Amino acid sequence: MADTMMDMEYVKVDILTSGQLEVDDLIQVGDEVVSIVEIISLPDGYTIEIINDFGEREVIEVGEYDQFDLMLLM
Repeated sequence: MADTMMDMEYVKVDILTSGQLEVDDLIQVGDEVVSIVEIISLPDGYTIEIINDFGEREVIEVGEYDQFDLMLLM
């Protein structure tokens, strides 16, 4: 029986504003797809804690109407 390796890739499925994001969403930040760990509301936007495929965490500040590509692993 031959073993085959499935080729998984990220596919853009929607564009969301910062206010529409939820924890565990996969979004594109720059040229990297990251997972949202925590979202904290600010008076003029949000701080979002993200984690990449290597387990590196980062906190970014975004405006209320900034847009992000919502990704899905297919």
